[in-house]
Amino acid sequence: MTESPTILQSTPRVVLFTTAMQHIDIPGDDNVLACLLPLGSATFIQRVLDSCALAGVSEVDLVVSEQPEMLRKILHDGGPWGIRLNWHYAKDTASPYKVLRGMGLHATDRVVIGHAHQWVASRVIRELMRATGVALNVGDALLWAGWFSTDVSQVFALSPNEDYASLAMRVKNMGRVRCVIATNVECAQVLGADELLRAQKNALDGSQESAIPASWRRFPWGAASPDAVIDANAKIEGPVLIGPGSMVEGGAELGPDTVLARNVIVARGAKVRNSLVMSNTYVGGQITLENSLAQGNSIQSLKWSVRNVLSTSDALLTSLRPSHTTHTPAISRFLAGILATLMLPPFVVCVLAQRLSGGASLWKSVNVVKARLKRDNNLECVTVRLACDNRVLSQIVALYGGLLDIVQGRRNWFGLRPRRKSEWYALGRDWQTLFGRTAIGLFHAKAWEEGVESLNLEADAAADAFMAVQSTLKGRIHAVFAPIFR
Repeated sequence: MTESPTILQSTPRVVLFTTAMQHIDIPGDDNVLACLLPLGSATFIQRVLDSCALAGVSEVDLVVSEQPEMLRKILHDGGPWGIRLNWHYAKDTASPYKVLRGMGLHATDRVVIGHAHQWVASRVIRELMRATGVALNVGDALLWAGWFSTDVSQVFALSPNEDYASLAMRVKNMGRVRCVIATNVECAQVLGADELLRAQKNALDGSQESAIPASWRRFPWGAASPDAVIDANAKIEGPVLIGPGSMVEGGAELGPDTVLARNVIVARGAKVRNSLVMSNTYVGGQITLENSLAQGNSIQSLKWSVRNVLSTSDALLTSLRPSHTTHTPAISRFLAGILATLMLPPFVVCVLAQRLSGGASLWKSVNVVKARLKRDNNLECVTVRLACDNRVLSQIVALYGGLLDIVQGRRNWFGLRPRRKSEWYALGRDWQTLFGRTAIGLFHAKAWEEGVESLNLEADAAADAFMAVQSTLKGRIHAVFAPIFR
C-alpha cells in the first residue's frame, strides 16, 4: 500500500455494519450480535458511535440483519450522540455487503465502511473521512481494523456474495491507498473470546477515549456507574470497571483487570480476577473466576480453553434473566386454601393472644407494586397483608394472611419481597425490569446481613434478583431455605 494524495472534497457517507454474530467460543446465548458485547463501560456499538460523534460524523447508515429491535432499544434514533441513523436491512447475515447497492450511493462519491464489532478511535475515523485509506493495527502482524474508505465505484465492484473474510482480503490488497495506523489503544475487536478479554485491557485504565463516561464515579481502583452498588467491605484491586445495576457484596474480591457489565451481582466470598463478567450474571460466593469470560451459568476459561456450564441449582453461577411470571398457578392457590383451612384453629388462638397482649387484632393491608405495565409504563399495584410489627405473634398472624393472599392470586409461595412505590422507584429501571416479571412471594431468598438500612435495602434487592431467576421449584426452595441450614 502506498500513500495517496487524494483528499475528499465532500463529506463521505459512513456505513456501519452490525451483522456479525458473536464467536462460538464466547459464552452466552446463541444468536447474539458481536457488537452488543461489552467493551469496558458500554457495548462495542455504543463505543463506535462515541468515536463517530467525536470525529464529527452527523449521519450514519446502519446495516442490520439479526435483532434490529435490540439495536433500536439501545441506540434509539442516534439522539444520545447527535447522529442521525438511517436503518438498512440486510436479508443475508453472511454476505450483507450487497445492501450497499440499494443505498442510493453515486459512483463518484466516497464512503467510509466500518463494522460495529470493531472499535476504532475518532482520529482513525477522521483520517478515513479525509482521504481514501485503510485502518490497520500493527502488532505481531499487520491486521485490518475493520474500517476503510474508498470510492463508491470500488464498492459497486464487490461481489453480491462477498462475506467478511473475502472483504478483508480485498481491502488488504487494495493498491495506492493510505495506511491509517491504529495503535493498540485506538482499536479493539471481538472476533473471538481471547480478543474480547484483551479488548477490555485498554478500556480498564482509561487510556482509550470515552472508555469511562464522565458521569461514572472514580475510585483509586477504577470506576463504577452511579447505578452500581458496592459494599465498603468489598476487596477491590484495580483496574476494575463496574457497570450499571451491578452489585458487589462485602467480602467479595475483584481485580485486577476485571470488568463487570450491566446487572451483575458478585456475592460475598466470590473472587473475580482478570475476567469479564457479562450482563445479567450472578456470581455465587464459592466461585473463583480467573482469566475467564462468564455469562449466565457458563464460563469460558481462556487459560485452559475450556467451557464449563454450571447447574443453576447449585447457585454458583446463574443467569439473571427471569423465567417465570407474576401469575399465581391454580395448584398453588388450591394448596394455600387447604393449608389455610387446616390452620384456622391455631390462627384464631394467635389472634386472641395478640389481642390480649395489647397488639393489633390482625394485620395491616399495604398497597405494593406487582409489575410495570408495558403498554403505558405505569405501575400495577396489589394489596397484600403484612405484619403490623416484628413480634412473633404478629408474624404468625401475617403468615396466615399471606396464605389468603395466595388463595386470592395476589402472591406466590416463593417470590419477591413486597415493595411500595417509593421503594420500587429506588431500584432503578434495570432492576424494575427484572422484578416486574416475578410474583410477590410469601417466602423470600435470604439476604446478606448488614447494619445500615440503605445497605439492607440493597441486600434485599440482590437476594430478590437471585430468586427472580430461579426457573424451577427446587431452585426457589433452595434459595429460601438453604442459607438457614448452613
